Amino acid sequence: MIEAILADWPRWGLTGKAPAVQQLRTLAGGLTNQCFLLPLERGDFVLRVEGRNSAALDINRDAELAVHQLVAAHGLTPVIRYRPPAGGYWIREYVPGQPLTEADMNATTVARMADTLQRLHQLPLPPQLPPLSISAKATAYWNMITARDPASPLLALREPAQTLLGGMPDERRSLCHMDPLPANWIRTPSDRLVLLDWEYAAQGHPLWDLAALLGSAGLKAADEQPILAAAGVADDRVWRFARAQMRYMTALWYGAQNLWDDRRLLTELQQLVTDCGA
Repeated sequence: MIEAILADWPRWGLTGKAPAVQQLRTLAGGLTNQCFLLPLERGDFVLRVEGRNSAALDINRDAELAVHQLVAAHGLTPVIRYRPPAGGYWIREYVPGQPLTEADMNATTVARMADTLQRLHQLPLPPQLPPLSISAKATAYWNMITARDPASPLLALREPAQTLLGGMPDERRSLCHMDPLPANWIRTPSDRLVLLDWEYAAQGHPLWDLAALLGSAGLKAADEQPILAAAGVADDRVWRFARAQMRYMTALWYGAQNLWDDRRLLTELQQLVTDCGA
């Protein structure tokens, strides 16, 4: 497949000679797609190959492209330089730096990440971007889990979890990244934070991004409070519901990808159903 992609080089407008497979270097991270560093005479680029399970994970690649182009125009993510009409891969500008890790998640850095997400939420919604339904997205993940084991004890939690965790926290809508975990951020040598990987971006609730971010950061409650205050989080009920929804989506995604075993997934889902049903 890589050879076929590299054979497209005359269409890219980025090089005057065919690149070789040996030039590519696999980039770390990326549980959904494969990314390679692609050095060309005009500079370094990233070749991203879409995961083959895009449809199963309910990823709309055309919507992703529209979001990426909008966000790149506002300087929040690198510019895409080429994507074939049929999709399957794209080439974007390379951003030098290091992906963030859990060890980087101190209160100062997380506050900067939250500020970037607020800037994102103020951008106009692309007209072709559909609203995200937690229930519908969760159904896609549940179907993947069910296909592996139709008799799994997890399935007893499907209906109560879907009933308790569907819907919206309130009427607010914005452009959301939906996966702002540390590995999707690059810290550049100039200490700029750049957000990558927009395949799960959607028209959603702004608190979903904040909940996903804080859920991955592991901050103490006292360190979270200034970040919540800066984001204007005042209604504790709405915030707790948004946070529970992101725990739900995270658990199902890891379960669908077979990255969590059934025992861990069962424990998390049972806790969510208990907490939300109380």
